[in-house]
Amino acid sequence: AATRPLRQAPGRPRPGPTPSARSPRVDAFAMPPPGSSKKKKGKKSKEKRGGGVGVGGGSGIDSLVESGNEHLAFERIDEGLADLKRACALAPDNPDAADAYGMALAEFGDPDDAIGTLKRAAQLRPNEGFEKFMYLGQLLDDAAAGATCTRQGLAIIEHQASLGDLDADERLCGACCALVEQLLAAADDVEDVADECDALLRRAAEADVTSAEPMQAMASLRSLQGRTEEALEALRRSVATWRSRRGGWDVDPDDAAHADDEAALEIEGEYEVSFEFRFETAKLLLELDENTEEAVMVLEELLNERDNVVDVWHLLALANHGACNFDRALELLDHAEALNEKQGGAEHVIADLMELRSAVTESKEKWEEDVGADHKMGGEDDE
Repeated sequence: AATRPLRQAPGRPRPGPTPSARSPRVDAFAMPPPGSSKKKKGKKSKEKRGGGVGVGGGSGIDSLVESGNEHLAFERIDEGLADLKRACALAPDNPDAADAYGMALAEFGDPDDAIGTLKRAAQLRPNEGFEKFMYLGQLLDDAAAGATCTRQGLAIIEHQASLGDLDADERLCGACCALVEQLLAAADDVEDVADECDALLRRAAEADVTSAEPMQAMASLRSLQGRTEEALEALRRSVATWRSRRGGWDVDPDDAAHADDEAALEIEGEYEVSFEFRFETAKLLLELDENTEEAVMVLEELLNERDNVVDVWHLLALANHGACNFDRALELLDHAEALNEKQGGAEHVIADLMELRSAVTESKEKWEEDVGADHKMGGEDDE
Protein backbone atom coordinates (compact mmCIF):
# COMPACT_ATOMS: atom_id res chain seq x y z
CA ALA A 1 0.00 0.00 0.00
CA ALA A 2 1.23 3.47 -0.81
CA THR A 3 1.68 5.56 2.28
CA ARG A 4 2.77 8.94 3.47
CA PRO A 5 4.89 8.76 6.64
CA LEU A 6 3.93 10.10 10.00
CA ARG A 7 6.07 12.94 11.24
CA GLN A 8 8.48 12.39 14.10
CA ALA A 9 6.91 13.48 17.37
CA PRO A 10 8.95 15.94 19.46
CA GLY A 11 10.95 14.21 22.13
CA ARG A 12 10.42 10.75 20.69
CA PRO A 13 13.50 9.22 19.03
CA ARG A 14 12.21 7.44 15.97
CA PRO A 15 14.12 6.23 12.92
CA GLY A 16 11.48 7.57 10.55
CA PRO A 17 11.58 10.78 8.52
CA THR A 18 11.67 14.26 9.95
CA PRO A 19 9.20 17.01 8.99
CA SER A 20 9.30 17.30 5.25
CA ALA A 21 8.18 20.13 3.03
CA ARG A 22 7.00 17.43 0.64
CA SER A 23 4.58 15.85 3.10
CA PRO A 24 1.22 17.04 4.46
CA ARG A 25 1.02 17.87 8.16
CA VAL A 26 0.16 14.90 10.30
CA ASP A 27 1.41 15.94 13.71
CA ALA A 28 -2.16 16.34 14.97
CA PHE A 29 -2.30 12.60 15.49
CA ALA A 30 1.10 11.83 16.94
CA MET A 31 0.23 9.79 20.00
CA PRO A 32 -1.08 10.63 22.45
CA PRO A 33 -3.74 11.86 21.87
CA PRO A 34 -4.82 11.55 18.24
CA GLY A 35 -6.85 14.58 17.25
CA SER A 36 -4.62 17.23 18.82
CA SER A 37 -1.96 19.55 17.41
CA LYS A 38 -0.88 20.40 20.93
CA LYS A 39 2.52 19.41 22.19
CA LYS A 40 2.51 16.34 24.37
CA LYS A 41 3.19 16.82 28.04
CA GLY A 42 6.06 15.21 29.93
CA LYS A 43 6.10 11.53 30.73
CA LYS A 44 3.71 10.49 33.44
CA SER A 45 5.05 8.93 36.60
CA LYS A 46 4.78 5.20 37.16
CA GLU A 47 2.36 5.85 39.99
CA LYS A 48 -0.01 7.78 37.74
CA ARG A 49 0.22 5.21 34.97
CA GLY A 50 -0.27 2.08 37.01
CA GLY A 51 -0.48 2.67 40.71
CA GLY A 52 3.15 1.65 41.16
CA VAL A 53 2.73 -1.72 39.42
CA GLY A 54 5.85 -2.59 37.43
CA VAL A 55 6.01 -3.50 33.76
CA GLY A 56 4.08 -6.64 33.03
CA GLY A 57 1.49 -6.40 35.82
CA GLY A 58 -1.75 -8.32 35.26
CA SER A 59 -2.05 -11.57 33.29
CA GLY A 60 -2.21 -12.94 29.76
CA ILE A 61 -2.84 -10.72 26.75
CA ASP A 62 -3.85 -7.75 28.88
CA SER A 63 -0.49 -8.00 30.64
CA LEU A 64 1.41 -7.94 27.34
CA VAL A 65 -0.55 -4.94 26.07
CA GLU A 66 0.01 -3.09 29.35
CA SER A 67 3.70 -3.98 29.28
CA GLY A 68 4.08 -2.88 25.65
CA ASN A 69 2.38 0.45 26.24
CA GLU A 70 4.46 1.15 29.33
CA HIS A 71 7.69 0.38 27.49
CA LEU A 72 6.67 2.86 24.79
CA ALA A 73 5.77 5.49 27.38
CA PHE A 74 9.33 5.28 28.70
CA GLU A 75 10.80 5.27 25.17
CA ARG A 76 11.86 1.63 25.20
CA ILE A 77 10.60 1.29 21.65
CA ASP A 78 11.95 -2.13 20.64
CA GLU A 79 10.69 -3.78 23.82
CA GLY A 80 7.28 -2.15 23.47
CA LEU A 81 6.82 -3.20 19.85
CA ALA A 82 7.95 -6.75 20.70
CA ASP A 83 5.40 -7.13 23.51
CA LEU A 84 2.54 -5.78 21.41
CA LYS A 85 3.48 -7.93 18.42
CA ARG A 86 3.52 -10.99 20.64
CA ALA A 87 0.11 -10.08 22.04
CA CYS A 88 -1.33 -9.89 18.52
CA ALA A 89 0.30 -13.19 17.56
CA LEU A 90 -1.12 -14.96 20.60
CA ALA A 91 -4.58 -13.39 20.26
CA PRO A 92 -5.17 -12.24 16.65
CA ASP A 93 -8.83 -11.49 17.40
CA ASN A 94 -8.17 -9.33 20.47
CA PRO A 95 -9.22 -5.75 19.62
CA ASP A 96 -7.19 -4.13 22.40
CA ALA A 97 -3.99 -5.79 21.19
CA ALA A 98 -4.68 -4.86 17.56
CA ASP A 99 -5.46 -1.24 18.48
CA ALA A 100 -2.32 -0.85 20.58
CA TYR A 101 0.03 -2.54 18.11
CA GLY A 102 -1.39 -0.68 15.12
CA MET A 103 -0.95 2.71 16.78
CA ALA A 104 2.56 1.82 17.95
CA LEU A 105 3.55 0.77 14.43
CA ALA A 106 2.12 4.02 13.08
CA GLU A 107 4.44 5.94 15.40
CA PHE A 108 7.54 3.80 15.49
CA GLY A 109 7.32 1.05 12.87
CA ASP A 110 6.77 0.35 9.20
CA PRO A 111 3.84 2.29 7.67
CA ASP A 112 2.63 -0.68 5.60
CA ASP A 113 2.60 -2.92 8.67
CA ALA A 114 0.77 -0.20 10.56
CA ILE A 115 -1.93 0.06 7.89
CA GLY A 116 -2.53 -3.70 7.87
CA THR A 117 -2.75 -3.90 11.66
CA LEU A 118 -4.98 -0.83 11.95
CA LYS A 119 -7.35 -2.18 9.29
CA ARG A 120 -7.60 -5.42 11.26
CA ALA A 121 -8.29 -3.42 14.43
CA ALA A 122 -11.04 -1.51 12.61
CA GLN A 123 -12.65 -4.78 11.55
CA LEU A 124 -12.53 -6.15 15.08
CA ARG A 125 -14.04 -3.06 16.68
CA PRO A 126 -15.52 -0.69 14.06
CA ASN A 127 -17.53 1.53 16.39
CA GLU A 128 -15.06 2.15 19.22
CA GLY A 129 -11.56 3.59 19.46
CA PHE A 130 -11.31 6.71 17.33
CA GLU A 131 -7.48 6.61 17.31
CA LYS A 132 -7.11 3.81 14.77
CA PHE A 133 -9.32 5.62 12.27
CA MET A 134 -7.43 8.88 12.71
CA TYR A 135 -4.12 7.11 12.12
CA LEU A 136 -5.50 5.37 9.03
CA GLY A 137 -6.77 8.71 7.78
CA GLN A 138 -3.24 10.07 7.94
CA LEU A 139 -1.35 7.00 6.69
CA LEU A 140 -3.39 6.15 3.60
CA ASP A 141 -2.09 7.79 0.45
CA ASP A 142 -5.58 7.90 -1.06
CA ALA A 143 -6.98 11.17 0.32
CA ALA A 144 -10.58 10.09 -0.28
CA ALA A 145 -10.05 6.84 1.65
CA GLY A 146 -8.27 8.79 4.35
CA ALA A 147 -11.22 11.16 4.63
CA THR A 148 -13.59 8.20 5.02
CA CYS A 149 -11.52 6.88 7.93
CA THR A 150 -11.34 10.31 9.53
CA ARG A 151 -15.12 10.71 9.26
CA GLN A 152 -15.55 7.45 11.18
CA GLY A 153 -13.11 8.64 13.83
CA LEU A 154 -14.98 11.93 14.04
CA ALA A 155 -18.28 10.11 14.51
CA ILE A 156 -16.83 8.13 17.41
CA ILE A 157 -15.47 11.31 19.01
CA GLU A 158 -18.89 12.97 18.69
CA HIS A 159 -20.45 9.97 20.41
CA GLN A 160 -17.90 10.26 23.21
CA ALA A 161 -18.76 13.95 23.58
CA SER A 162 -22.44 13.09 23.88
CA LEU A 163 -21.54 10.79 26.78
CA GLY A 164 -19.75 13.60 28.60
CA ASP A 165 -16.11 12.82 27.73
CA LEU A 166 -14.22 15.91 28.90
CA ASP A 167 -11.41 15.42 26.37
CA ALA A 168 -13.70 15.03 23.38
CA ASP A 169 -13.78 18.72 22.46
CA GLU A 170 -10.04 18.92 21.86
CA ARG A 171 -10.16 15.70 19.84
CA LEU A 172 -13.11 17.01 17.84
CA CYS A 173 -11.15 20.14 16.96
CA GLY A 174 -8.18 18.16 15.67
CA ALA A 175 -10.35 15.68 13.77
CA CYS A 176 -12.27 18.43 11.98
CA CYS A 177 -9.03 20.12 10.93
CA ALA A 178 -7.57 16.82 9.71
CA LEU A 179 -10.69 16.14 7.67
CA VAL A 180 -10.41 19.59 6.09
CA GLU A 181 -6.86 18.82 4.95
CA GLN A 182 -7.94 15.50 3.46
CA LEU A 183 -10.91 17.04 1.65
CA LEU A 184 -8.64 19.70 0.17
CA ALA A 185 -6.12 17.07 -0.91
CA ALA A 186 -8.80 14.95 -2.62
CA ALA A 187 -10.67 17.80 -4.36
CA ASP A 188 -10.09 18.59 -8.02
CA ASP A 189 -11.52 22.05 -7.39
CA VAL A 190 -11.22 23.62 -3.96
CA GLU A 191 -14.59 25.32 -4.37
CA ASP A 192 -16.26 21.90 -4.49
CA VAL A 193 -15.41 21.36 -0.83
CA ALA A 194 -15.01 24.95 0.42
CA ASP A 195 -18.42 25.16 2.10
CA GLU A 196 -17.97 21.88 3.95
CA CYS A 197 -14.46 22.90 5.00
CA ASP A 198 -15.73 26.24 6.32
CA ALA A 199 -18.39 24.43 8.35
CA LEU A 200 -15.87 21.96 9.75
CA LEU A 201 -13.51 24.75 10.78
CA ARG A 202 -16.33 26.59 12.52
CA ARG A 203 -17.09 23.41 14.46
CA ALA A 204 -13.41 23.03 15.30
CA ALA A 205 -13.14 26.58 16.62
CA GLU A 206 -16.30 26.17 18.70
CA ALA A 207 -15.09 22.86 20.13
CA ASP A 208 -11.76 24.25 21.35
CA VAL A 209 -11.64 28.04 21.56
CA THR A 210 -8.02 27.94 22.75
CA SER A 211 -6.70 26.03 19.73
CA ALA A 212 -4.59 27.73 17.07
CA GLU A 213 -5.20 24.90 14.61
CA PRO A 214 -8.53 25.97 13.02
CA MET A 215 -7.13 29.36 11.99
CA GLN A 216 -4.04 27.77 10.45
CA ALA A 217 -6.22 25.33 8.54
CA MET A 218 -8.36 28.28 7.47
CA ALA A 219 -5.22 29.98 6.17
CA SER A 220 -4.47 26.94 4.01
CA LEU A 221 -8.05 26.92 2.67
CA ARG A 222 -8.09 30.62 1.84
CA SER A 223 -4.67 30.35 0.22
CA LEU A 224 -5.92 27.60 -2.10
CA GLN A 225 -8.93 29.79 -2.91
CA GLY A 226 -6.58 32.58 -3.95
CA ARG A 227 -7.76 34.82 -1.10
CA THR A 228 -4.25 35.66 0.06
CA GLU A 229 -5.07 38.58 2.35
CA GLU A 230 -7.68 36.58 4.24
CA ALA A 231 -5.28 33.65 4.44
CA LEU A 232 -2.54 35.79 5.95
CA GLU A 233 -4.97 37.37 8.41
CA ALA A 234 -6.12 33.91 9.57
CA LEU A 235 -2.53 32.73 9.89
CA ARG A 236 -1.54 35.76 11.95
CA ARG A 237 -4.48 35.09 14.28
CA SER A 238 -3.30 31.52 14.67
CA VAL A 239 0.27 32.61 15.44
CA ALA A 240 -0.99 35.17 17.96
CA THR A 241 -3.00 32.43 19.66
CA TRP A 242 -0.16 29.98 20.14
CA ARG A 243 2.37 32.68 20.99
CA SER A 244 0.07 33.92 23.76
CA ARG A 245 -0.20 30.46 25.32
CA ARG A 246 3.10 29.03 26.51
CA GLY A 247 3.19 25.82 28.49
CA GLY A 248 -0.61 25.75 28.66
CA TRP A 249 -0.81 29.12 30.41
CA ASP A 250 -2.44 32.25 29.08
CA VAL A 251 0.33 34.82 28.80
CA ASP A 252 -0.34 38.56 28.79
CA PRO A 253 2.70 40.27 27.20
CA ASP A 254 2.24 43.29 29.49
CA ASP A 255 2.16 41.15 32.61
CA ALA A 256 5.06 38.95 31.48
CA ALA A 257 7.46 41.85 31.86
CA HIS A 258 6.71 41.92 35.61
CA ALA A 259 6.93 38.16 36.15
CA ASP A 260 9.75 36.85 38.32
CA ASP A 261 12.79 35.43 36.53
CA GLU A 262 12.12 31.81 37.50
CA ALA A 263 8.55 31.88 36.17
CA ALA A 264 9.72 33.55 32.97
CA LEU A 265 12.27 30.79 32.40
CA GLU A 266 9.59 28.13 32.87
CA ILE A 267 7.47 29.46 30.03
CA GLU A 268 10.19 30.69 27.69
CA GLY A 269 9.89 28.84 24.41
CA GLU A 270 7.30 26.40 25.75
CA TYR A 271 4.46 26.53 23.27
CA GLU A 272 1.42 24.30 23.45
CA VAL A 273 1.51 23.58 19.73
CA SER A 274 3.96 20.99 18.48
CA PHE A 275 7.27 21.40 16.68
CA GLU A 276 5.67 20.10 13.48
CA PHE A 277 2.74 22.50 13.70
CA ARG A 278 5.11 25.47 13.93
CA PHE A 279 7.12 24.12 11.00
CA GLU A 280 3.94 24.23 8.94
CA THR A 281 3.33 27.76 10.24
CA ALA A 282 6.71 28.84 8.88
CA LYS A 283 5.99 27.28 5.49
CA LEU A 284 2.68 29.12 5.24
CA LEU A 285 4.26 32.39 6.32
CA LEU A 286 6.81 32.11 3.52
CA GLU A 287 4.03 31.40 1.03
CA LEU A 288 1.77 34.24 2.13
CA ASP A 289 3.88 37.02 3.64
CA GLU A 290 6.31 39.08 1.58
CA ASN A 291 8.13 39.93 4.80
CA THR A 292 10.15 36.88 5.92
CA GLU A 293 10.90 38.18 9.42
CA GLU A 294 8.19 36.20 11.26
CA ALA A 295 8.98 32.99 9.37
CA VAL A 296 12.68 33.35 10.18
CA MET A 297 11.84 33.89 13.85
CA VAL A 298 9.73 30.74 13.99
CA LEU A 299 12.40 28.66 12.24
CA GLU A 300 15.19 29.98 14.46
CA GLU A 301 13.13 28.94 17.49
CA LEU A 302 12.71 25.47 16.02
CA LEU A 303 16.47 25.18 15.50
CA ASN A 304 17.03 26.13 19.13
CA GLU A 305 14.73 23.27 20.16
CA ARG A 306 16.04 20.63 17.75
CA ASP A 307 18.98 21.16 15.44
CA ASN A 308 18.84 17.71 13.81
CA VAL A 309 15.98 18.31 11.36
CA VAL A 310 17.29 18.88 7.84
CA ASP A 311 14.04 20.43 6.61
CA VAL A 312 14.27 23.25 9.17
CA TRP A 313 17.79 24.18 8.04
CA HIS A 314 16.57 23.99 4.42
CA LEU A 315 13.52 26.16 4.96
CA LEU A 316 15.51 28.70 6.98
CA ALA A 317 18.01 28.92 4.12
CA LEU A 318 15.12 29.53 1.73
CA ALA A 319 13.77 32.29 3.98
CA ASN A 320 17.16 34.00 4.15
CA HIS A 321 17.46 33.77 0.39
CA GLY A 322 14.15 35.59 0.11
CA ALA A 323 15.44 38.26 2.48
CA CYS A 324 18.63 38.67 0.37
CA ASN A 325 20.78 37.35 3.23
CA PHE A 326 22.78 35.26 0.79
CA ASP A 327 25.81 34.46 2.95
CA ARG A 328 23.58 33.34 5.80
CA ALA A 329 21.56 31.19 3.38
CA LEU A 330 24.73 29.49 2.09
CA GLU A 331 25.92 28.89 5.65
CA LEU A 332 22.60 27.25 6.52
CA LEU A 333 22.81 25.09 3.41
CA ASP A 334 26.25 23.90 4.52
CA HIS A 335 24.71 22.75 7.80
CA ALA A 336 21.77 21.10 6.01
CA GLU A 337 24.00 19.19 3.61
CA ALA A 338 26.32 17.98 6.38
CA LEU A 339 23.37 16.88 8.51
CA ASN A 340 21.69 15.08 5.61
CA GLU A 341 24.91 13.22 4.85
CA LYS A 342 25.22 12.22 8.50
CA GLN A 343 21.64 10.90 8.44
CA GLY A 344 22.14 8.76 5.35
CA GLY A 345 22.19 11.22 2.47
CA ALA A 346 18.64 11.06 1.07
CA GLU A 347 18.96 11.66 -2.66
CA HIS A 348 15.88 13.84 -3.06
CA VAL A 349 17.12 16.04 -0.21
CA ILE A 350 20.53 16.35 -1.86
CA ALA A 351 18.84 17.43 -5.08
CA ASP A 352 16.64 19.99 -3.32
CA LEU A 353 19.58 21.48 -1.43
CA MET A 354 21.69 21.67 -4.58
CA GLU A 355 18.87 23.42 -6.41
CA LEU A 356 18.53 26.03 -3.66
CA ARG A 357 22.32 26.51 -3.45
CA SER A 358 22.41 27.20 -7.18
CA ALA A 359 19.59 29.75 -6.86
CA VAL A 360 21.23 31.50 -3.90
CA THR A 361 24.61 31.64 -5.67
CA GLU A 362 23.01 33.06 -8.81
CA SER A 363 21.07 35.66 -6.81
CA LYS A 364 24.19 36.67 -4.89
CA GLU A 365 26.21 37.13 -8.09
CA LYS A 366 23.43 39.18 -9.67
CA TRP A 367 23.13 41.29 -6.50
CA GLU A 368 26.86 41.97 -6.44
CA GLU A 369 26.83 42.89 -10.12
CA ASP A 370 23.99 45.34 -9.55
CA VAL A 371 25.67 46.83 -6.50
CA GLY A 372 28.94 47.17 -8.43
CA ALA A 373 27.17 48.84 -11.32
CA ASP A 374 25.41 51.26 -9.00
CA HIS A 375 28.70 52.08 -7.28
CA LYS A 376 30.40 52.70 -10.62
CA MET A 377 27.60 54.97 -11.78
CA GLY A 378 27.78 56.88 -8.51
CA GLY A 379 31.50 57.44 -9.01
CA GLU A 380 30.98 58.74 -12.52
CA ASP A 381 28.35 61.18 -11.24
CA ASP A 382 30.84 62.50 -8.66
CA GLU A 383 33.37 63.17 -11.40
